[in-house]
Amino acid sequence: MRKREFVDVLWDGERITCLLPLTSPTGRVRVKRSGHPIATRQTELRADDVIEWQIAYRDDKGHLVELGQILWLAKKHGVLNLKEVVALEDFVSAQSRFCDEQFAIVTETSEQEFCGFKLHWRKHPLLRREIGDGTAIEIELRHRQRAVGFQAMVFLLIPVSQCDPADIVGRRAKPKEKVAWTPSQDALVTLVKAFAIASRSHRDDMLKLLKALKEG
Repeated sequence: MRKREFVDVLWDGERITCLLPLTSPTGRVRVKRSGHPIATRQTELRADDVIEWQIAYRDDKGHLVELGQILWLAKKHGVLNLKEVVALEDFVSAQSRFCDEQFAIVTETSEQEFCGFKLHWRKHPLLRREIGDGTAIEIELRHRQRAVGFQAMVFLLIPVSQCDPADIVGRRAKPKEKVAWTPSQDALVTLVKAFAIASRSHRDDMLKLLKALKEG
């Protein structure tokens, strides 16, 4: 099984920085144009292209990654203060309805046929929230790959124009190139809320993480 790779997150002395890879279209971070992945090594990037990041908060061994690391750095360096962490904990603990329990993937029939096959449409629920400067967060419901039922997945959508270096717009990506992006406080808060409503297990994980932040 291929080892999962995670986005590097660091404090550069002034801000939280996430280093997002541009050249792995089949990975958890990929660049999209009009909703479709593009080959960034062959295609000049535009300001309205979006980096889709299926963000995680811990790895298979329980170590904090990505959002988990971002939250620790935010608390440590004052991007989130104790009062704001407590307010988030209150919101998360109050959640009792979850996307993977409230919604379902629906298959619809149609009258169309193609080469003798009847056409059906499969509809996936998608919840979306804009958080300013073109950045958005989505919760998408998909079939579980190794179990029965649905899983809710959280995606962060970041405009290429909001990343450094600024000259990335108008040129192709270099081999293994990464761009730097700094999350706003609104992005952090909304991501935690997205996981809190995505599924019961995600909510419980967020509560554990916020409790540790509060006590740390």
